[in-house]
Amino acid sequence: MAGPVNRSLLARLGVAAGLLVSANASTQCLFDQFNEIVNPFAPGCGDVRFTYTENDSSGLNIALGYPPPLPVASLTAVDGFREYASLHMQHQALMIANPDEVAGTIVGQTLSGRDIWAYRIGDTADQLTVDGLPEPAVMVNTGTHAREWQTPEASTELFETLIETKADGGVGQYLAENLNVVILPVLNIDGFIQTQNFALSVTADPGQPRDGRMRRKNLRNPVSLGLIDADLATVGDNFWGVDLNRNSPIGFGLNNGSWGQGRETSLIFRSLSTVSEPEILALQNGATLGPADRLRMYTDIHAFTQIYFTPLTGNTRRDNITVALMNRMRVASPRIYRDGRDGPGEVGNQGIGTTADYFAYTFQIPSWTLETEPLNGAQDYGGTSTHGHSGFILPDDEVARMRDDVTNMLWLGFYRQAAPPRIQAVQISEAATGDIVYAASWVAAGGTDRTLSVTSNNALVPGGDYRLWLAFNKPMRWRNADGTIVRFRGQTVDGATGSARLELPTVAGEPTISIPINTASAWLDQPGGAPNGFLRYADDALVADFSIAADLDISGAVPAVLAIGNLDFAVAALDANPATAVDWSNGAWINYEDQFGVAGDIGGVDCTLQVFVAPNSTDPAPAESAVCAAAVVPPPSPPPPPSGGGGGSLGWLLGLLLMIGWSSAGNGPGNRR
Repeated sequence: MAGPVNRSLLARLGVAAGLLVSANASTQCLFDQFNEIVNPFAPGCGDVRFTYTENDSSGLNIALGYPPPLPVASLTAVDGFREYASLHMQHQALMIANPDEVAGTIVGQTLSGRDIWAYRIGDTADQLTVDGLPEPAVMVNTGTHAREWQTPEASTELFETLIETKADGGVGQYLAENLNVVILPVLNIDGFIQTQNFALSVTADPGQPRDGRMRRKNLRNPVSLGLIDADLATVGDNFWGVDLNRNSPIGFGLNNGSWGQGRETSLIFRSLSTVSEPEILALQNGATLGPADRLRMYTDIHAFTQIYFTPLTGNTRRDNITVALMNRMRVASPRIYRDGRDGPGEVGNQGIGTTADYFAYTFQIPSWTLETEPLNGAQDYGGTSTHGHSGFILPDDEVARMRDDVTNMLWLGFYRQAAPPRIQAVQISEAATGDIVYAASWVAAGGTDRTLSVTSNNALVPGGDYRLWLAFNKPMRWRNADGTIVRFRGQTVDGATGSARLELPTVAGEPTISIPINTASAWLDQPGGAPNGFLRYADDALVADFSIAADLDISGAVPAVLAIGNLDFAVAALDANPATAVDWSNGAWINYEDQFGVAGDIGGVDCTLQVFVAPNSTDPAPAESAVCAAAVVPPPSPPPPPSGGGGGSLGWLLGLLLMIGWSSAGNGPGNRR
């Protein structure tokens, strides 16, 4: 996306000043106050041709300080960039080899008639989650700007990783079975091929280079409305084309005076009408593969400056979720990715026709223009070029790491938007014999409802030793390449974060039994189900041992409740009421409930699992149920102390102490958020 952008926004975000360039002494291009070339067709401006080199800066050479990358013919990833034909062949090969996971569709043609492909990765035959509900979707678009070679490489790595991990038994398989990922790997195919055909050449001015390696726009001729030629010697063609990231309807034409969107020779020429370009229509068609009404996240990857340009639509819940998700994703990179949110009502921030604007406002989903590395330019990699455009030319030996880095951030976003975590099944057995005391699981009941199917419900007894097996709907922990549970990069919880308590609120003193589930060793990485294996995915289940004190003072059966508070590795709390399936609508979660039964976007402590304790294992269950401490509505705030002190102050202090005591009783993560 980088190019002439709003000065005040760049200053606010700390974007490198090198992106805003002035005239260079080696050419006769003239610039206005907005850094637009005002004499593009004058001799000595548009007809000047430069060559990228490693170290030679003589004459019309531009030295980068590292070898200029050249596109490589290779289906598999290389230390560098692949040519378009190889990238496309790899996408097609992945589709052909994996018909059950990849559905590819031609969603449009470029101006030159090249097919634009989009791919849906998931489980093509079954568009339902493992719970039998319609699958959600996310979408990734790359190659909008021709010169940003990083982006098709990033989406191709993502594509490859989704296929490589589709049956890994863990997070990859979970995503494959429960999420549609739509990838449009190269949107501006004509422009991308033009840049690769002239990988070492650029025209006009070193500070604002145009055709050849630095072409940004598509190949639209604004006079004939047809196709421009691919000859750099045709000076007019070098300045023409439409910026595909200004052609979407939301914000189209805003900030025209200061950003030059209406000037045909501008780098950010928007065209004369919205969605005039076949590439943008193809992108909108690609969204239907989700399908569009199931989308929960959109990412348009660009280069460079390491920032999430994030539209805020004014939908409070959607905007809060978007910012929270963006902050989770950007810190998943070891590099500095910044918060670039754009709020409605701010001057210059009502949208500018970007694809991210379109998806944010049209579908009310988290959406951003993800500007990948570098932060500044060639100097970030030890290069010598100080021209702002040098950041579009990533060194070959940085590409593999960049691909992995972007995939890592997207992986976290996909996992979080697929669904919040929830309890799926539970079993309590006698530690010594393995005899099942309690067993239950949530099963689909039609529509969006579930029923808790209880297959065993016997008494827990004082003095008994038990094993709890608890399973969730998704892998809850992240394992590194060595299989060790670790914290996902940048997240605030480690490999085992949660609490489980057996509460007996009707017994004198309201005793609680802490169950130690917050240990890395509790989580299961072997199949088999209860009592010692995971349910469906590695780390979707845990085991923990607990005991009931022999001196528990009860004379008959008493109700008890399991209060479970867990965070998944993306720091999302449990859907506290699995009976109503969580979905997404109008920019927010629906049926994502906390321990009080209030639907929102945070979740809380699950108090739905009712068991009981009795003097004898054969005693019948009590008629009443238990309410866990976390689900007790807090008392109202105490009144302020009366002026002048006295007994009123003591009463206020007692009230405050009572509140502190109540708060400490419900210590699940949902209660702390």
